Amino acid sequence: MSRLKWQAVVAGVGGQGVLFVSRALASAVEPVAGAILISEVHGMAQRGGAVVSHLKAGPFSGPLVSFGQADLLLALDPGEAVRNLTYLAPKGHLVVNAPDLEFLSPKARKALASFGAQVLTVPATELAGRAGTAKGANVVLLGAAAAVGALPVKLEELERAICDGQPQARAQANQKLLSLGAEAAAQV
Repeated sequence: MSRLKWQAVVAGVGGQGVLFVSRALASAVEPVAGAILISEVHGMAQRGGAVVSHLKAGPFSGPLVSFGQADLLLALDPGEAVRNLTYLAPKGHLVVNAPDLEFLSPKARKALASFGAQVLTVPATELAGRAGTAKGANVVLLGAAAAVGALPVKLEELERAICDGQPQARAQANQKLLSLGAEAAAQV
């Protein structure tokens, strides 16, 4: 049995694919963790309301991530990044769909720096749109997160979890989106 203990919070708004991301992460991480717990909080998803998913990999007894314990906060929306920052662990990774950190106040940016957070902003919506798959920003962010080591699996394992069993066209689109995210992370 693996000794992996990893916790993540995925946050966004309805229609951005928060639940898809959580399930993809669970599928990719389960082989190395042995046990996965997921808790999904659906807000007014169809009206663009908040959707948050907690994911725990390893020997945990409850599915909710406690404040200050998330190794990763993956935010598909900058507003949801702000609302869920309290979950981020010291030295945890914040990967957010934003061109830069200007969505945060100077005080919040300073706090993140003193907290030791590893922050990566990716213009995922823009990149996915240029690739012809505007709704693929979530997959772009996953590729970026994998590329910077914010996930307990490599990009190849994540790609298998997302693409296996998919129609060829969808698998190819997801491969391209993952690559765009990895390339964006490499440019930072």
